[in-house]
Amino acid sequence: MDIPALDRVECAILHDQFNPLDGGVIFEAVKEFSSHLGYASEVQLIASSTSKDIHVNAGGHRVLISQNDEPLGLAGFRTALTTPYTGLVLPNAQDIVRRHKANTFVTIAKGMLDVQLFSEELRKLGDEFVDSLAAESSFDSLGEADRARFFCYWLSKLIIRNNPASAVHWCVSDNLVPQSFFESAGEAGDLALLNIRPILTSSAGRFGEDLPLGMIVSGSQWVIGKVIEFQEARVPLPWMMEVVLGFINLCQVRGSILPHNNSFSDESNAWAVAVYHEKLEGHDSWEKVRLVVVNAPQFGIHGEVTAQRSYTYKNADDVRKRAEEERTEVAAANDPQPYDRRPETVPEAGSSPSGMQTEAAVANDPHREIKITQQKQDMNALRDFAKRSSTSDTPAIKSASRDLLSRARGLFSNRR
Repeated sequence: MDIPALDRVECAILHDQFNPLDGGVIFEAVKEFSSHLGYASEVQLIASSTSKDIHVNAGGHRVLISQNDEPLGLAGFRTALTTPYTGLVLPNAQDIVRRHKANTFVTIAKGMLDVQLFSEELRKLGDEFVDSLAAESSFDSLGEADRARFFCYWLSKLIIRNNPASAVHWCVSDNLVPQSFFESAGEAGDLALLNIRPILTSSAGRFGEDLPLGMIVSGSQWVIGKVIEFQEARVPLPWMMEVVLGFINLCQVRGSILPHNNSFSDESNAWAVAVYHEKLEGHDSWEKVRLVVVNAPQFGIHGEVTAQRSYTYKNADDVRKRAEEERTEVAAANDPQPYDRRPETVPEAGSSPSGMQTEAAVANDPHREIKITQQKQDMNALRDFAKRSSTSDTPAIKSASRDLLSRARGLFSNRR
């Protein structure tokens, strides 16, 4: 799958004390990981390396591990610290960032030149050259980006085993998480929970049980090629997260995003979510996929699905076969040309596919997230809401949710 250009994958590890791992150990690990991932059987040290900072060239990729005896500035954590989701997974995030004493920075980048460091004078002399160099120095496919993310993840875990982390900042998605979350996120060979971070929204201006909840999924553009927005609905946060993870894995197994005006569900068809492709305001080259809950009787949402096609979780081969059968629609859904030049029309946010009725249609203000993040969030209320949402469901609903996530992970592990 094609994704927008991703110039690097980085992870910042926060430590309460400085205890650097020997550079020789890191270098041997880089060689092993590089060979395993197919970067290069031999790696070369870059001149900037030291006894604690290992910088190498691995098959045309820069692999940089820098262990620093100083804290990172607060500016780099600004957005992560102001989102409710960070408060859920790392309640004391503000204190951790303020008190950390050291950091390790792990970077995986393509190409041997860092175009971000080019001076303005040099750019003026050769903008076209710099732009072409930047294009060649970016990850632009899911396969490339996934390899870089796993490389970064494995090296970060190596560092953490030597010097525990007070928190980990997975920069590609702006996820700030505790060490336990970071380590468990990759146990099944799936980094989806790290690669995305939900930016929670609510037209109510606050979060709580029985209030509308929506999300914009930060980092999703680099896992399926487009930004995911989940339109507000009165559903629990854990269920919404599982549906997003299922959608991501389904798209990755297919090798393409589900086409516009289609829907998907789990094999039990206990719920249905519609898919729309839309323009993303403020970004000329990026687009979004809007997910809308059409039918979810367990949450009081009743609607009839009459979309062009409906997809269910069965097995990887079935998913790929369906994708092959609708090549034309897939090509249109992933068409890189500017959105306003496409022939199809797109319903306004809040509307439903032809013939589809839903009680979940909510006004979709593109600026809502900005307004809400400027308000003071009640973290305790949000955590309490998430906790109740995850424990108050009926056993049947819990089972269906677990089954969905299990199937999604299974599909991901079978990806070709």
